[in-house]
Amino acid sequence: MPREGLRDMLSGIKPRRVTQSDAEGHRFALSEMKNRYRKKEKCMNPFSSLYYIRENKGRAAICIFMMVLGTFMFLAGNYVDSMIRCFDRSFGYYDRVVKTNAQTTDEDFQDFESVVKDVKGDPKLDCVRYSALGFPSLSHGTVLGLDLTDTCMVFNSVEDMKKVFDHLGIRADLSRCRNRSVVLTEDLAKNLGLAVGDRLDHSVNEYLDQEYTVDALVDEPGYAMFYIFENPENLFRLYIFSDSLQGKELYGYVSDLVGDRKVQVVQSYRDEVMPEMTILYVIFYAMVILVAVVLAVTINSVMTGQYMKRTYEFGVYRALGRGRGAIRCKVAKEVLSMNLIAVLLGASIIFLYTYLVNSLLYEEKGLHLRYFSGIGLLGFLICEGLILIPVILSKGRRMGRADVTEF
Repeated sequence: MPREGLRDMLSGIKPRRVTQSDAEGHRFALSEMKNRYRKKEKCMNPFSSLYYIRENKGRAAICIFMMVLGTFMFLAGNYVDSMIRCFDRSFGYYDRVVKTNAQTTDEDFQDFESVVKDVKGDPKLDCVRYSALGFPSLSHGTVLGLDLTDTCMVFNSVEDMKKVFDHLGIRADLSRCRNRSVVLTEDLAKNLGLAVGDRLDHSVNEYLDQEYTVDALVDEPGYAMFYIFENPENLFRLYIFSDSLQGKELYGYVSDLVGDRKVQVVQSYRDEVMPEMTILYVIFYAMVILVAVVLAVTINSVMTGQYMKRTYEFGVYRALGRGRGAIRCKVAKEVLSMNLIAVLLGASIIFLYTYLVNSLLYEEKGLHLRYFSGIGLLGFLICEGLILIPVILSKGRRMGRADVTEF
């Protein structure tokens, strides 16, 4: 096109006037661009503990998933503790009641009768006698699927039962009770599917040689049961209790009173049961160590591959003046940040699982899975230590030796 024609065409275009709203729009757009840049600049902090997780979500997710598995040791510990805690209420009963038995070497039971006389004459003590015959406890299920047998107490009359129940703080409607009645805790009744009015005989337990009737339920946790069996000719066992003494103090006082007479002071129920529960602790802690070693090896292998790819990155940090201590600190922060996310996620899963399994499954069976336990916390801490300490030390030492001159 000739130059003159182009000049004529352009001369016909009128310049657009810039209004105030246009200027404000340009200023707003420029401000937004500056804010986005500053935000991006702020997020680009390679030494932030969350920077690596944010920029490598897939790899971090794998490590977090495996760390979550370690938190399940807390849940496993809760299961073990819930099983052992089945005996807590019965332990409390026998911390306040001491059982004594006449020994077979006590001719004419003179020593036993003298102990009964001394107990009744002691202002600190009280007692009730009961049958020397054996009475079985009923087995119940647990959250681990194993069957346990708790204790049972036997009384010669309803009045004796009321007397001991009042001492122990047990509340129950005993108006239906009579000879050969059985009183169960509600948890035990739920677990066995029993109700007031049901009969117990040889078909329920092979050691029941007579028929008994469930005549009352005790609204207390635990799995104890209580018999009423009138046997006035064979009352050579004794429950001794005190309003001012309990636990080891009560057992020591009764032992001193009995002395060397031919009467057995039965050890506390707690001392009888807890040694048998030691195997559960051994199995649990062995499982914790095994799981921790497997997870530590797996997580260490995954992280080794990840940090090997970042050797150049850490070499540059060293070249820019970062010391080995700062490098180790960065590695530790990254690992601990991933572990913190895993712990929070695992704790949420465990809490939700515990709530649901209690509500939907265990409560109707008279069982309860604990939300927290000391053994679970200790198992979790052991697992965490065996996983995190080797990973942090090995990766921190390796990345601290990265040198840009060796690339």
